[in-house]
Amino acid sequence: MRRRGRPLSCEVCDFNFAHAYGELGEGYIEVHHVTPLHVSGPRETKLDDLACLCANCHRMCHRSRPGTTWRTPASLRALVRKSTQSALHPAAPTSAS
Repeated sequence: MRRRGRPLSCEVCDFNFAHAYGELGEGYIEVHHVTPLHVSGPRETKLDDLACLCANCHRMCHRSRPGTTWRTPASLRALVRKSTQSALHPAAPTSAS
């Protein structure tokens, strides 16, 4: 990733282990298959098949709920942005007349 000029930051939330943990976090990131191997089938993994994620976002990509299975880093990023926007701009209270 570094040879490609890409930072070792989470591709969903931008968390950077080196910024948070200093030297201990330098060069650390988790790697996630964008398309699960059970979907893509056996094949050679290329760098573009992988996403760099923090541990929290990695778990959320794998977390399943009734009616859902895995999610891509892009769909998780959209979910995080939507959740953040909702927290910053809550809906105006409605008055019951």
